[in-house]
Amino acid sequence: MTKKLNILFLISEADPLIKIGGLGDVGGTLPIALKNLKLSKTNQTEIDVRVAIPYHDRLKQINWPSEWVLNSKIQSRRGFRDIYISKALETEVPIYLIDGVPIRNTGIYSSNTHTDLEKYAFFCMAAFEMCRKLDWKPDILHAHDWHAALSVKKLAQIRAYDPFFQGTKSLYTIHNLPYSGGNHPDILDLYDIPPAFDLDIPYYLRSLPMAIGLDAADHISTVSKTYAEEITTEAFGHGYQTFLRNNRHKLSGIVNGIMMDQWNPEIDKVIYQPFSGKTLEKRAENKRRIQEDFNLPQNPDIPLFVMVGRMTYQKGFDLCIQAFKQMYDINWQAIILGTGEEAVQRSCVELERSNPDRVRAVIKFDSPLSRKLYASGDMFLMPSRYEPCGIAQMISMLYGCIPVACATGGLKDTIKDPFDHPKDYTGFLFNNADVGGAEWAMRRSIEYYYDKENWRKLQLRGMKQDFSWEKQALQYLKLYKSL
Repeated sequence: MTKKLNILFLISEADPLIKIGGLGDVGGTLPIALKNLKLSKTNQTEIDVRVAIPYHDRLKQINWPSEWVLNSKIQSRRGFRDIYISKALETEVPIYLIDGVPIRNTGIYSSNTHTDLEKYAFFCMAAFEMCRKLDWKPDILHAHDWHAALSVKKLAQIRAYDPFFQGTKSLYTIHNLPYSGGNHPDILDLYDIPPAFDLDIPYYLRSLPMAIGLDAADHISTVSKTYAEEITTEAFGHGYQTFLRNNRHKLSGIVNGIMMDQWNPEIDKVIYQPFSGKTLEKRAENKRRIQEDFNLPQNPDIPLFVMVGRMTYQKGFDLCIQAFKQMYDINWQAIILGTGEEAVQRSCVELERSNPDRVRAVIKFDSPLSRKLYASGDMFLMPSRYEPCGIAQMISMLYGCIPVACATGGLKDTIKDPFDHPKDYTGFLFNNADVGGAEWAMRRSIEYYYDKENWRKLQLRGMKQDFSWEKQALQYLKLYKSL
């Protein structure tokens, strides 16, 4: 007998409406994967998944088509506050847009933590009123990161007396633990949200949204198995490690997936020359063209490193920049793309200035160029000091660009190193997030690169990897059912 499961997805971003980073990927793709799970002997559950995001000003500016759904009010200690609910059109799953005064005239995220917390607290409270007015009872509230954390606490409060939400359970997913939201007790008081009270959470964290969500959740998940282990340690726990260690029984790690059809070099119209595993020799034209466009020596035998992402301390760009300075004894080229912290950007530009025949640094966000780099590079550098999941390493493999990464979080879960997997390795890992580790892995990849027959086999293994959301969606379904 087919059962129905209602899932309310609360998240700050959802591609293609709004996407700043990995949250947007998850908000835009996991709900679709859940909806598309096929009914079978092992799955007799039909999923009704609905997404809610704030009606960000940027979304209004791009004029994404939408339709009005309802108006209502929510209660606060300053009196009633108006909420306005619209629904995005031309989406594969229902995406509701929650609006009101606290959401207007704000960025998606800002440097003002008080403004951000007021915006997302209002968003969380309004989501419950939206469900009531739609007469749609969620079986699972799936809240993502600190932006949706207060909804987890509010659910724990209201289901004790509100029959409408009595059967609703919460799953709280950590995407990036250090980003815990602002400490502003006045906003919590405004919506009658008490701080976290578990004594395993240090007192100085208890008013942060992340702490409140963790404390109140029926179950906690994060975006890779390794990161789920790492956050129970002092090195990665950011003060929450004791709480998470003592609540391992309700902590899961599920690696993020990607929409495989969106990352297929055989049909990608952006790259110079489409190719597949069967026509891998065509890939060389992409490398030649990128070398030509960036005025680098057009030599197919020079290994080309590419690095794409946010230029931040977390992402470890500085490790590879310094490693390059210690590798002048061997031949290589590098193209670096991204924006971020001023000091990291400057170091990338300085590396190009001192190596005009080897290095190009492009300081901007450029999605089409990133695709060309995936299709052109020989090695993809991802030296993150920590990486809850990451999807760039998955995309690079599908495009035949071999990842060289720090063995942390989702990188460790998705990349197989030759030392541990001598017959089916897919990339190169280094354990210590330092310059020596990065240099060692980069040099090792160059050694393997010159064994052309084995390198081709390595590329083909990477291109055959299955990073689809379907497998991960089944794990989420199992988790929802267990709740």
